[in-house]
Amino acid sequence: MKRVLLALLGLILLAILAYFCFQNKADYIRDNLISSTNTALSANNITGVTADLKGNDLEMTDIMKLTGEVPSLELKAKAETLARAVAGVGGVDNQLTIEQQVAVTTLPLEKELVQTPEVPVAVADKAQKIDPYTMTIVKDEENKVSLNGYVDSSERQNLLVAYAQELFGSENVTDDLKVASGAPEDWEHISSFALDCLKDVDYGNMKLSNQSYEFTGHLPSPSIKEKFLDGIRSVMSDPENKYSRYRGDYIITAPVEEPKGIVKKEAAKKALTPKVKPVEAQISIEACQKSLDSLLANKKVLFDLNKASISKNSYTLLNSVHKNMKECHVSHLEIAGHTDASGSAAYNQRLSDLRSESIKRYFVKKGFSKNKLSAIGYGESKPIASNSSREGRAKNRRIEFIVKGVEK
Repeated sequence: MKRVLLALLGLILLAILAYFCFQNKADYIRDNLISSTNTALSANNITGVTADLKGNDLEMTDIMKLTGEVPSLELKAKAETLARAVAGVGGVDNQLTIEQQVAVTTLPLEKELVQTPEVPVAVADKAQKIDPYTMTIVKDEENKVSLNGYVDSSERQNLLVAYAQELFGSENVTDDLKVASGAPEDWEHISSFALDCLKDVDYGNMKLSNQSYEFTGHLPSPSIKEKFLDGIRSVMSDPENKYSRYRGDYIITAPVEEPKGIVKKEAAKKALTPKVKPVEAQISIEACQKSLDSLLANKKVLFDLNKASISKNSYTLLNSVHKNMKECHVSHLEIAGHTDASGSAAYNQRLSDLRSESIKRYFVKKGFSKNKLSAIGYGESKPIASNSSREGRAKNRRIEFIVKGVEK
């Protein structure tokens, strides 16, 4: 009996010790993330902001909540960008509000005696300096183009929008540009270069920053793709080109070229399309799923550590998946996110939700209808290997693509 009591007492002490160890570790992680976030905000002269992790000690999340007041929308967006960049922060709940400007009331007599000079919009806008200075230009399959980001003046904004309208039609251009200081000297040239590249592709986007750009595009055939890339190589190899200081990455795709002498794709499709029957539709789903599984064999979508942002190394794989879905005429695809069992179940569920949504947004930007996509996070609930080993946990962290329907 005495041994049983001693054993029971030992278990109780062990449980108390484990609780305090967990509590100390949770406090350390929380304090470290909050401290890193506040340091990043202070280093960029953003004051009046309180950073704190959402959740409690037992259900701690990696979502950083920002509260307080900032002078402008630009600073609100910058604070969120800085918080997301902190290692270990998986998302941001931005609850910052914009400070209300105090209105100055003047008497009629004062209005007659004092005239307040008007401040040009461009000068007022340029007071806020943006770093990093960025711009994203997107062209979809319907030739519609949207411009987002920053330019150094209203005049430059008007010129760039006018050039886009000249290339793509005024009715197809959406202008969401903002004016702010901090633009590189050659921002005019590189943004025009982005439009020149996009005019020659079926759809794509150009993401610009102070020092680099990333271009993604799709062309109608491999031969046109090679001519396009040859043109880019020619521009970049010219010693007098205006873009030499930028580092450029290109992801250019094109359909597989059909052998000569075969029936044109549309005619072949009509000739080979059988009368729709439920069994045949099911076979098409299975065939498409098999094709996707073969494409993903020994490959997986990668993300930045503890974040939902897709690793650039996975863009080529996702572009291949997108191409496969189009060729299979997928009408409904489930994007399933899974994690290992490290961390809390609530944290893992949230992370899997965010990662599957990131993939969905990527495909929508590529031109795939969001109505054909379902993003579902399963957290740690569906492991395919043991979580007790590093290899098993790596297998459990995965994205699955499940074909739910094809066009009849």
